[in-house]
Amino acid sequence: MTDQDRGDLGGRRRVDTVRGRLVLLTVSLLIPAIVSMVLLLAGADRESRGRLYQQLITTARALSGAVDRQAAVGVAVVETLASDQALITGDWRDFHARAQRVVQRRPGWIVVSDINGQQIVNTLKPYGAPLPVSPRANELTSALLAGRSKISDLRIGKVAGKPVITVATPIMVKDQPYVLSYVVEAASFTSVFRQQRVPDRWVATLLDNNRRVIARSRLNEQFTGALASKDMEENLRHSTEGVSKSVSLEGVPTMVAYTRSPQTGWTLVVAIPRDDLASTVNRAVVIAGGVFLLLLVLGISLSLAYARRINGEMRRLVSDAAAIGRGETLPASGPDSLGEIAAVHAALREASRELQAREERQAVMINELNHRVKNTLATVQALARQTFLQTEGAPVDVFTERLIALSGAHDLLTKTGWREADMDQLVQKALGAHVGRVRRDGPTVALAPHTAVGLSMVFHELATNSAKYGALSAVGGEVDIRWRIDAVTNTLTFTWRDIGGPPVTPPKARGFGTRLIESSIRREQKGRARFDFQPDGLVFEASLPLPETVRWSNPY
Repeated sequence: MTDQDRGDLGGRRRVDTVRGRLVLLTVSLLIPAIVSMVLLLAGADRESRGRLYQQLITTARALSGAVDRQAAVGVAVVETLASDQALITGDWRDFHARAQRVVQRRPGWIVVSDINGQQIVNTLKPYGAPLPVSPRANELTSALLAGRSKISDLRIGKVAGKPVITVATPIMVKDQPYVLSYVVEAASFTSVFRQQRVPDRWVATLLDNNRRVIARSRLNEQFTGALASKDMEENLRHSTEGVSKSVSLEGVPTMVAYTRSPQTGWTLVVAIPRDDLASTVNRAVVIAGGVFLLLLVLGISLSLAYARRINGEMRRLVSDAAAIGRGETLPASGPDSLGEIAAVHAALREASRELQAREERQAVMINELNHRVKNTLATVQALARQTFLQTEGAPVDVFTERLIALSGAHDLLTKTGWREADMDQLVQKALGAHVGRVRRDGPTVALAPHTAVGLSMVFHELATNSAKYGALSAVGGEVDIRWRIDAVTNTLTFTWRDIGGPPVTPPKARGFGTRLIESSIRREQKGRARFDFQPDGLVFEASLPLPETVRWSNPY
């Protein structure tokens, strides 16, 4: 500390010290104590309501997420059964037996119907029993015609005779269209409310896209299929999530939190009676008032008692910081030091030594990680080669090339300690031997590890496809890659364009590479991708949001 610093500190010593500020705080609290208490109680009231509202919306989100997970189980069941060999070959009897085994420990059942709705298989009935025609809702029919799985809204099962939810997916059996469905009773969703332990006085309600009750934590059988209240329908028309006043189906004034699932379109509503809300908030305000008065008296007493001691401890910390700046070793703190001050002193004492040790450990860990990742990829490559060699026509070279592309992304990330990877360097690594025939244009972009790994596979697959069918397969053909960053939305957009290749015709079916690219961009990166098979060359466009922070880090 310089002489000028000591002089400035001495000039401010009377007021700008811990002791002086504690005394001023004590005096200032004595005068506006009553006003402060009123303001704090008002704030406590708002805070209590805010916490309760947040608890309501958090509960609604948690329940909605649990419902989505339960719905995802149904989607997984039908998509898994869709690849069953007995189903594909049209062996209905064998598939009926297989389906019964699949749903043996699940709450639902399996139905297969033709495009007109005539049921062919229903595991609720013995095979060969007469089965009804099940007309589908318009939104379910449109989804099936589009070739994707769809979760229905509430409906009455033809065979079960109860309110049900259907998860359906289109299938082809002997070149004929059919619909494979997993059906569960709507009441099965009440298990979500029990598992999440909704408070007794709260009411959780699950609404479908038509605002009809699918399941309810109280009086479920009475209100299943009922329409939501008018004010609740009005709330849902204006927003997909929020907290507002409402009236329950029993006619009780409530405060509700609601959130709509983007996966199913269903809305999860959590309601608490307004009388309970008022009593909970008032109790919190009374407790806050009592705590305020107690802390006020205690604070005035302790502030004077500890002012002198804290001042001394703070001066010691200032000396410790100055000593670290000079490179000196700090002595151990005294046995009478305050715990927090002693902890800060110990942290300062260990800081420089720990920083150096951490850098050394980090370098060792990164090198070890790089070594082990390369060993693991080499092992996987060897296993794949040995496995594929046993199978006639297995594409072992394609698999090996994908591993090499993945390894290249890992090498780039290892150089930066798995913090980031440069976009241009990533493109060069992914293109490999083709990089000389590729034009690249774009700003410097630092990609997070998760994004870098995903894009390395995307560019590898695009290059492989171009080398087989596109511009890179022809003499003189080349590829143009351009990327840019939207500064407002922090979105990365890039375009791949084949130039000078053979004429292009759109493929009749999506290959593995196309599915891998779409999965990486849309599912893993939460972005958008579009293939444009123009006659003079493929044009691929994609955009994806860049994370604000690095997804992976090394704490060592």
